[in-house]
Amino acid sequence: MWTNYEAMKEDRVSIYELEGGEIDILNAERSAVKLTKTGLFLCKEGEVTLTIDGTEYHVEKNSILVYFSYSSLHILSHTPDLCGTLIGANLEIIQPMLYNITNFNALFVIKQTPYQHLSEQQYKALCQYITLLKDITRKEKLCTENDTCQPINKTIVEIARKQAELLSYSLMLEVLQCYARIATDNAPFSRKDEVLQKFITLLYRKYRSEHEVAYYAEQQFLTTRYFSTIVKERSGKSPSQWIATALLVDARNQLKNTNMTIKEISDLLCFPNQSYFGKWFKNLTNVSPLDFRKGRAATLDADRDFTDVIQRGISHIASPVPNQ
Repeated sequence: MWTNYEAMKEDRVSIYELEGGEIDILNAERSAVKLTKTGLFLCKEGEVTLTIDGTEYHVEKNSILVYFSYSSLHILSHTPDLCGTLIGANLEIIQPMLYNITNFNALFVIKQTPYQHLSEQQYKALCQYITLLKDITRKEKLCTENDTCQPINKTIVEIARKQAELLSYSLMLEVLQCYARIATDNAPFSRKDEVLQKFITLLYRKYRSEHEVAYYAEQQFLTTRYFSTIVKERSGKSPSQWIATALLVDARNQLKNTNMTIKEISDLLCFPNQSYFGKWFKNLTNVSPLDFRKGRAATLDADRDFTDVIQRGISHIASPVPNQ
């Protein structure tokens, strides 16, 4: 049994070296499991056959497989000499990185074709980034696990955390480069795929200030109903679900990792007022922003809560705005 699986679900960025002889990798050999992070598997030796959301892939040496949060993974078989690096990051890490991506073509191509064999140059570049990222995350973890950390060590932790975020971003860009040729050679997207791509691109730049589905529909000269139908059909999530998830990821990130007041976070995310933000947050997570910040949500499975948000499609725009 891969005993580090539970720990991996909780880390913001998780890196594990998978050695040959492991049994029931990710608890996904007996049956399919829902992935709680977005990341990649870099295969260094051996082979593994698996399915992602029902589609089968045969992963070989010097190849990469990218996976996304909420995808379903089932490992069918693997050779005894299987060896590779598994990296996963939660949404709080991934979402800010998307702000700086100007072309989402590669992301959509990865979703359609997550497995790719790498050139020697691509393989070496990914290994270098992964080695650096492992060193930084190890440094951060060692200091945070030290109960006697002095103020200077807390500063080191913050620096290491920022280094890890920047290296994660660089690694993501390197992965996108690996898929750039496929994106260029790929046949043009259909009109519906183009609508979805433009929506996602605009969403990650405007979700803080634009919460209404109608705004995103108008940007593409579509009715709200037709626009919503296309997004739901092509992505499996409604526009309201996308907006609610983007806002919730950001809200949790600000509550966990900044000293901003709850009112400041509410204003940052352009909610009508702090009271409304608090009710919206509690409706989605079952805890208030203050309790979440104090760690009283530790007993909850946050990833399950996120999956629940996606399934229910709850969005604050579905409720009337309270009087200020």
